[in-house]
Amino acid sequence: MFTWTGILSIGGGRAAFFYEALVVQRRWLRTDEFMQDYTLAQLLPGPNVSNLAIALGHRLRGLGGAGWALLAVIVPGLAVLLTLATIYFGRGLAPATVSLMHGMSAAVVGLLLVTSVRLMRPVLVNARAVVIAAATFAAVGPLRLNTALVLLVSAALSVWLHRPGSRA
Repeated sequence: MFTWTGILSIGGGRAAFFYEALVVQRRWLRTDEFMQDYTLAQLLPGPNVSNLAIALGHRLRGLGGAGWALLAVIVPGLAVLLTLATIYFGRGLAPATVSLMHGMSAAVVGLLLVTSVRLMRPVLVNARAVVIAAATFAAVGPLRLNTALVLLVSAALSVWLHRPGSRA
């Protein structure tokens, strides 16, 4: 499953592949477990998909599972990258290829949008969560505030608003 994700998926869409395979199809994880690992992967430094593979692999099979999950996600992409780099440096980038890349960029944006919508439903369960998500989006997007600072403030506010004993 991790290798298949490494072969077929690109960019942020990998989280959707993982969610579909582990939560929806196989039911190896609950949505809340997946979202915990996904949130951790987003907050840690490094590539999000690698972090997510490590967290999910560890949750499912311990330390060995984390290592194999990471390799299974990275090696297929590495093979494709090396092949494409060899072709590119051997022949150069043709004008048709540039057009193809522009079309693929639009597809990637669509894939990220679908992934975001799929992952929003189980997380935005109350008004507080919606307000935090909207404020974070506004701060990082249109207002262009420092992402790290916004995440720190959002995390602290989230913890405080969702502390035990607070009203929903």
